[in-house]
Amino acid sequence: MHAILGNIIVIAALIAVVALAVRSLWKSHKSSGGCNGDCGNCKGCH
Repeated sequence: MHAILGNIIVIAALIAVVALAVRSLWKSHKSSGGCNGDCGNCKGCH
């Protein structure tokens, strides 16, 4: 029973970390505005 509870806690922590990472990426994407087709002003173009 303790092993199952430990696995659940580890999985929940990993889900939280992934959710925070996705949230951070989403916020940074939203703040940059994305590409508008003008590669001279686009932060995402290579």
